Amino acid sequence: MALYKTQAIVLKSMNLSESDRLVTFLTEDHGKVKCVAKGARKAKNCFWGSLEPMTQIHLIYFGKENQSLYRLNQSDIIESFQSIREDFAKLYTGIYFLELIDSMILEGHSDKHIYNLLQQTLTAVRQQSELGSLIRLFEIRLLSLSGYKPQIDHCIVCKTISENGIFRFSYIQNGIICKNCCNRVPTDIQFTTGTRNYIKKLLEVEIKNCGRIKIPKNQEGEVEKVTHRLVLSHLGREPKSYPFIKTMAQLI
Repeated sequence: MALYKTQAIVLKSMNLSESDRLVTFLTEDHGKVKCVAKGARKAKNCFWGSLEPMTQIHLIYFGKENQSLYRLNQSDIIESFQSIREDFAKLYTGIYFLELIDSMILEGHSDKHIYNLLQQTLTAVRQQSELGSLIRLFEIRLLSLSGYKPQIDHCIVCKTISENGIFRFSYIQNGIICKNCCNRVPTDIQFTTGTRNYIKKLLEVEIKNCGRIKIPKNQEGEVEKVTHRLVLSHLGREPKSYPFIKTMAQLI
């Protein structure tokens, strides 16, 4: 059996038996993997505290190559992100990011860019007070890294470059449709030049500087219609954690 060593972030942890847990990790080197943590539910166990969702760890696990379930050997905490758990708005934002990764990324699909996206975004959640732009950034970048980057520079049908005005967008086509082509290709929403520019900024800005992007209230809904509804169109459902984010945003 092979022994694997890598950094990882805990996506999900659930009871498997009276003494064991089933843990899903996003690893830096091997993508998403699932491991059985033997004895993890016992009062005295070597995994205490390291298997909580969002925790970044040094992970050692073993098993045959390309199998669906591995055996956890060792997990040492790098960053617990405890301060996120102590703030409900931040907690549900972090859980939403974990749920999107778990839902959109296949097991064994290795991409260090996705791991870095999650790690850097959780760090930003811990440091920033305004999370709206960060949520939109995570959605659009995860979509892009997963191969679903929307085309917002030119018409997806005729390739005509669009500069300014009102942009019509198709979720099925995953891009904007020019005025001429929308007569024969159905569109779902429309948004302004300002909204397109904010989406471009979210794709380009350093994650640690995302808090500097202040999306005006009148454009927040437009940006959400592009990024979050694209998530819905690919998942086919609303992530369970997202309604909690919306509720917390209304309370703050």
